Amino acid sequence: MSDAVDARARRFAAFLGAVAAVALAVRVAYVLVERRDFDPGGDAYFYHAGANLLADGHGFVSPFHHLEGRAVPAAEHPPLYLVYLAIPSALGLGGVLAHLLWSCVLGVATVVVTGLVGRAVGGDRVGLLAAAAAAVHPNLWAPDGMLQAETASTFAATLAVWLAYRYWARPGGGRLAAVAAAVGAGALARSELALLVPLLVVPLALARRDRPWRTRLRWAAAATLTALAVVSPWLVYNATRFEHPVLLSTQIDQLLASANCDSTYFGSLQGYYDITCAMAVARREGLDGSGDQSEEGRVYRRAALDYVREHLGELPRVTAVRLLRSVALYAPARHVRMDVFFEGRETWVAWAALFAFYTVALAAVAGAVVVRRDRRVPLFPLLAPVGMVLVTVVVTYASTRFRAAAEPVLVVLAAVAAERAGRLLVAAARRKAAGGSAAPRPRPS
Repeated sequence: MSDAVDARARRFAAFLGAVAAVALAVRVAYVLVERRDFDPGGDAYFYHAGANLLADGHGFVSPFHHLEGRAVPAAEHPPLYLVYLAIPSALGLGGVLAHLLWSCVLGVATVVVTGLVGRAVGGDRVGLLAAAAAAVHPNLWAPDGMLQAETASTFAATLAVWLAYRYWARPGGGRLAAVAAAVGAGALARSELALLVPLLVVPLALARRDRPWRTRLRWAAAATLTALAVVSPWLVYNATRFEHPVLLSTQIDQLLASANCDSTYFGSLQGYYDITCAMAVARREGLDGSGDQSEEGRVYRRAALDYVREHLGELPRVTAVRLLRSVALYAPARHVRMDVFFEGRETWVAWAALFAFYTVALAAVAGAVVVRRDRRVPLFPLLAPVGMVLVTVVVTYASTRFRAAAEPVLVVLAAVAAERAGRLLVAAARRKAAGGSAAPRPRPS
């Protein structure tokens, strides 16, 4: 029996390795064909140039102000992806293409972990189907060519889900702490992954009814502290640089100011964001971005909250638009144009990603029903990243990028549905064949 299990594990690993090779080929081809001459701007420039500055010993400073010869402490984004890009930079490979290819490596790791999640949920076939779908899913390979933190946050979120199922198979405080550590690391890529502590880590502990309440509460508390321990060096470091507390990022305040204004409540950008709104606040308050980011953040946050209070009656409508836009059900053609204009995707990639998402999301609904009915494993670890995305969208604005961390679990659920449909079709075909063979043959005339 052990030899058979080992042989099956080796076979799964070999096939998963082949899928990983395909995933790498897809991502490298996209980078070399479409993104070879990519000129990063905005957030992409922050990560690319910031990683080079970090590797050169300048620390976490604003690359935009460094061009002006000023060293301005920066925490617009959490540090994980920037640190990841700094690895090739430290080896003398600090070019845009090198950073893009290095991001592809982490994207392939996400494909592998997606396969492991699928295997934990539905067995080897589901695992390989999930990995294969993740290898070619545009919403998973496109971010790897954009120099955005989604490459790191998607990997961390998927890793946390896989570790969650490992914990469920063999519960223990150490395994739950591993889930929390992955969540903490993810929060150092994108701040909203901190939501996985209440959405994933704590429910994992409390849902184990085969353990006493005291044990469950102790595990939940220890895991929460583990996540906090992972992010605490960044928190402490920021406390030494800024006047006011900075948790994970200072960008949230400017983002709120950009998402709560007339054009995002009533104009063509409703449900999205408009950077000109934050720029208007900056002009009105005399901010130029060179001051203490925590102090400037308070100004943006106050402007955003004042606007929300003055338009509470519009908030339900705007929230509904944000949610519909997040799943591309609000003006789909405009959604594609937004991805091209704001996210920098090629038009063909944006359309391919849209239809791929529709397909995967519809299949994922069926897959969720299958998992829920089978009760082989709990469904909620797969739903936790989806819940995280919805909370983020409601609080901020809709963006395809925000959905990235939930795409792997949608792929897994779609793979569950595909595998079950395949089994049902094979069973139906066998029944039909058996019925046909049992029917009496006509006598020759």
